[in-house]
This record gives sequence, C-alpha cells and structure tokens, in this order.
Amino acid sequence: MKKTFGFRYTNEDRHLFKLVSIGHEITCDANYHWDGMKRDGTGFIFQFTMKGAGMLRIGEELMEIGKHQALWVQIPSNHAYWYPPKNAEPWEFIWIRFEGIRGEGLRKELFGEHNNLIALPPEAPPVNLLWKLYEDVSQKQVGDRFDLSLRIYEWVLALQRFLQSKEAVSQHEIPAAYRKVATHIDHHYASDLSLDRLAEVAGLNKYYLCKRFPLYYHVSTMDYLRNRRIEKAAELLQNPHLSVKEIASRCGYHEVGYFGKVFHKMMGMSPSSYRENASKHEDYLRLLE
Repeated sequence: MKKTFGFRYTNEDRHLFKLVSIGHEITCDANYHWDGMKRDGTGFIFQFTMKGAGMLRIGEELMEIGKHQALWVQIPSNHAYWYPPKNAEPWEFIWIRFEGIRGEGLRKELFGEHNNLIALPPEAPPVNLLWKLYEDVSQKQVGDRFDLSLRIYEWVLALQRFLQSKEAVSQHEIPAAYRKVATHIDHHYASDLSLDRLAEVAGLNKYYLCKRFPLYYHVSTMDYLRNRRIEKAAELLQNPHLSVKEIASRCGYHEVGYFGKVFHKMMGMSPSSYRENASKHEDYLRLLE
C-alpha cells in the first residue's frame, strides 16, 4: 500500500519551506531502496516507522530503523535506507520531504552532526502534526505555498521542542545498555572514565555508543560525564572548608587549571567567583543541553 503526494513550485521563494512530497506506505518490496547520492534535488527527509523495520546506512555505519523510530537525512548526502528482504513483517511508515530555508544550518540545529535516528512515541506532537498534514493534503485541505510553509515550520518547531525537552524519551524507552552507562557515570563521575571504559560497562562498541547515546540523552557520552562533574563541583563549592583543588579532585579533574577552564566554560565564571556568590545559586544545579 502506498499513497504519496508530490508538489512543484513555480517560483523561487527562498524564504519559504517547500513541501516536496509527503506519504504513507506499507512495503515488503525487496526493491525498496533509496540512495542519498543518487536522488534528484535537495532537501530533507523525515520518515517515521509505525510497524516493522528498515535499514539505514550513514557513511559506513549500518543501523536498524525499528518501530517508533524516525530517520532524518539530507539530500544529497552519503546515506541509504531500504527494506531488508529477510524481514518477515512489512515496513509501515509515514514520511515528509521538504526543502528548508536554512539548509545545512537547520540539520545541525536540530540534530547536531551525527544523529540520524530518533526515538519518538507515536503520540508525540511532531508525529501527530505530520499525520494531520498528511490527512489535510490527501483531502485537499491545504492552502497556498505560504500556508504549506507555515505548516512545515510549525512541524519543525514541534520536533525541535520535543527533542530538546527532558520528556523526549522516558527512562523505560531507553535501552538498558545506555541507562547502565548513565547510571555508572552518575555514581562514578570522580573516576577516570574513558570511552573505552564506558563502552565496556555498556557491553557495546565505543563508536556505536558514541553514535547512539545522544539519541536518548541528547548529549554526547563525554559531555554527559562533564555535566555531572560540574554539577557536583557547584554543590561542593558551597562548602567553604574544601579547597578548589580538592573539589576538582573529587569531581574527577586531576589538574585544577583544567578544571577551572571547564567550569568557567559551563558556568560563565571561575570556581572562586561561583563560591563567592554561592548564596545566589540554587542548592541543586542541573545542567541541560
């Protein structure tokens, strides 16, 4: 089953989002395959899976696109996605392809450099808005190019808001391996935690850990560690009996000078200045990306 709607624009409105196509499909066709370097045109594709699974290649990395996950790719780029012939269950998904007014900047703003796979519950606002746009298009209930641009912009903002919210992925939706890494960091932030060590904790390849951890925590593994260390440092700085050097050591920093640089970068002031103004700070600090 396939139902697709395509659009063509007769002018060059560079300040608008342009809807290239939108559709809903159920496929078990072994010939379903898209190569990001061989497709015509430019733009972005967001494809959300309701049932079944597909495969996604980004560069040389392969990953499965499972239920309630969405792929996000730019055209042209070195990627491909397809339906694996060995799969017994059909792959059902809804997608949108559009051209953005900010191009590469839009992709980086939403997902950073590496995240091309996103976990989304089916009731998430971006998914609901995508279905609503698809239904309105299929029933010819959309207006002119300005209306379509506004609808896409609303969807982009909803997706961005969802991804930046703490509720984007609940703890029970995060695979155990990644929860184990986060918990280990929470309890052992003062230890010498390398990527190799954290990958060992997770039981994963470290490169796979680096790619997948941000999908669930919206920050890299090592930035998550840095945030927990700085949070603890801010708490300890409220104790006047501890030296900055001792606090740095307790938070996993062996060089007090480096600790000072990291703290200043995150907090906008030196550890000493933060301590001097301790009464103005909250008792508990949580750093959010």
